Amino acid sequence: MLIDRQKAAEILTENDDFLIISHANPDGDTLGSAYGLCGILQGMGKRAKTICADEVAPRMEYLKKAVIPQEFEEKCIVTVDVADVKLLGALEEKYGDNIYLAIDHHESRKEFARYTVVDSTAAATCEMIFEIAQLMKAKLNSNIAACLYTGLSTDTGCFKYSNTTSRTHNIAASLIEYDFHHAELNYKLFDVKTRGRIDLEMRLMRDMEFFCNDKIALVTITSELMDEFQGRVDVEDFNGLASMPRQVEGVILGVTIKQKGENVFKVSMRSEEPITAAKLCSLFGGGGHARAAGCTINGNLEFVRAKLLPVLEKAVKSV
Repeated sequence: MLIDRQKAAEILTENDDFLIISHANPDGDTLGSAYGLCGILQGMGKRAKTICADEVAPRMEYLKKAVIPQEFEEKCIVTVDVADVKLLGALEEKYGDNIYLAIDHHESRKEFARYTVVDSTAAATCEMIFEIAQLMKAKLNSNIAACLYTGLSTDTGCFKYSNTTSRTHNIAASLIEYDFHHAELNYKLFDVKTRGRIDLEMRLMRDMEFFCNDKIALVTITSELMDEFQGRVDVEDFNGLASMPRQVEGVILGVTIKQKGENVFKVSMRSEEPITAAKLCSLFGGGGHARAAGCTINGNLEFVRAKLLPVLEKAVKSV
């Protein structure tokens, strides 16, 4: 059932013993939302904890400062920034059929919870968490504010993507009032890179492919490439690469193909108007936002490329 923020605030106020779940391969918004909401609920005297199928990256360990570890039997399960129950990863089997409340901002999504509050105009789920907290008259602190700011910052590319609105900036300004080190946070999230990550980016830039008069840029990350860089980079260094192809002048559709297993490839798309990334990814069973979306295609790399490229080229040629 679709609900509004007020109803979501009532559900969170009236219930207790919360388990808040982030999506697998977590980014700043799902983690910021989870730890932020967990801290908010604990501050209201409720029991709450958060889990994710995958580990939190070292650069985001600071998010854990917002919560106190608690042990209890969960009664109310909440997902944040999860557009499809499959995105729970290894946690889907245990929790997928028991989600009570889903809070999300994805334009394309699949319903799986008893109650769902979704707003595709929100730049990040953390925007929604902040507004729901206001409706609950919940108190924030610097650690919770840092969590919510992380979601805003990462999902807007440090406030430079087209999904950034005056609402985003106003919420960010309200969060900065809590006096956490937002400049240092942005530095760690966007500027600091390991030597291995620099080497990896150089390789990907060198091997980047271009199509449709350089309007499409494609990067491929295979298992062989990851094995080659093993020991030189952290697992985290292979994340956050989807924006690279769109950094090239003239590219209106950037695509990253990343191998996730034998004959399993995750495709990430970043687009410029009028190309809608979510629409393209929906053709392959995926989804996301207008300018950023993803899907999974099964098969070997040659099959994936053969299936993907004609669709991309048709979309760009139609512009």
